[in-house]
Amino acid sequence: MTDKTEVIKHSAAIQIQNSISLLQRRAWNILLANAYEELPTEEEHQISVPALTRALGYTSRNDAHLREALLGLMTTVLEWNLIGKDNVQVWGATTLLAQIEIEDRTCTYSYSPVLRRRLYNPKIYARISLSLQNKFDSKHALALWELCLDYLDESRNYGETPYIPLEKYRKLMGMSEDMYPLFKDLNKYVIKASIKEINDVTDFNVTVEYTRNSRKVVAVKFRVRRVLQLPQAPTVQPILFPSGDLPDIVKELTDVGLSEQDAGEIWQQQFAYVHADRRPRDVAFDYYIREKVHLLRKQEPGKVKSKTGFLLQAIKQNWTNPDYAASQKEQSKQDKSARLKALQAQKHQLEEGLEEQTGELCKQIVVNDPALLETLLQAVLNESPVIRALYDEDKTPAQHYENSPIFASLVDKKLMLEYPQHFETLCTTYRDKIARVEHEITTLHSDV
Repeated sequence: MTDKTEVIKHSAAIQIQNSISLLQRRAWNILLANAYEELPTEEEHQISVPALTRALGYTSRNDAHLREALLGLMTTVLEWNLIGKDNVQVWGATTLLAQIEIEDRTCTYSYSPVLRRRLYNPKIYARISLSLQNKFDSKHALALWELCLDYLDESRNYGETPYIPLEKYRKLMGMSEDMYPLFKDLNKYVIKASIKEINDVTDFNVTVEYTRNSRKVVAVKFRVRRVLQLPQAPTVQPILFPSGDLPDIVKELTDVGLSEQDAGEIWQQQFAYVHADRRPRDVAFDYYIREKVHLLRKQEPGKVKSKTGFLLQAIKQNWTNPDYAASQKEQSKQDKSARLKALQAQKHQLEEGLEEQTGELCKQIVVNDPALLETLLQAVLNESPVIRALYDEDKTPAQHYENSPIFASLVDKKLMLEYPQHFETLCTTYRDKIARVEHEITTLHSDV
């Protein structure tokens, strides 16, 4: 890999649903910078693992976490033109990486053909500093910084995004609707926290504006101004991982009082941290650590003088905790029961959604084709004298359809029976989702 300092990144690859982690977003930028000149001529690209980790500021010798992050790029969909900055009605989607392989400390990877073409010849792009991206601790802040870069006018050192509806902003940040459902929390912990981080670690000054509808915020807009260049201080990684990408075990150890340095060392060494004559057999490392954390938590208040000292010794000496297996079994039972209830509710919602969407589609079809509505209604009347007796000759077919649930239901059934092609895509989509939920329900039932 050449010593690239920046990556040319198409707007479509910036305005993506940010379901990837901070480490994954930074790694993808580095892989793109490494491959950029080869995109028109080569289908595969290579970078040494040491060069990749060095560019990431990644100091761990354990590559498992990095491999897991890279694997996630193969299953993450890039959907371009979310905001439509280039004003072209083009929609497309592909995965961030088509394939990746690590052999003998060399990483080989590729992009899909359509993504290669789009990445190499960007009509609209931003130049992203690979060194500056390593200063971010939050994936939300990095995503917002890239978005601001995308709209920055270099000649004026100023730019502004369009107003972004909150649902699209959530997509850009990789957030579901149930994450910070209250806007005041979303504003505090995601929007303003990201702006503060950008203003602290870059030469940008970012501000936000809001659009309201009946006092409710419905969209946000960001203004960015480049200020005097910051002095180029060396980037220092204080711990093994950026805070946004700590492995779960490291987070759990720091939650009970260990320093990030101690927790990172334990995660890095794994069972090598345990005294050789005390190392367990046939036990997963995560289970082992959680067993020791559980042992600490069940100690009586005041009995343990140093919580961190107790936990470190419990891990090193493999102190036993027979209660943990029983607690895990009970917890697993409760989790499965809760999951079953959630899946049953999800299935019910999908079934209701299918019924509602089918009804809306029927209404759309017959409203747009009054002649078809009249034909269907006449067929219904011919089939049932009882229904014909309810028909009011003074009303139009449209009035019967709109105001009578009985006529609407019979017409909809007749429409779906005689014109199934109109409903094939909708029904397939919902039934596939329902089938997946039912499969998980059946699997959980067999385990409970």
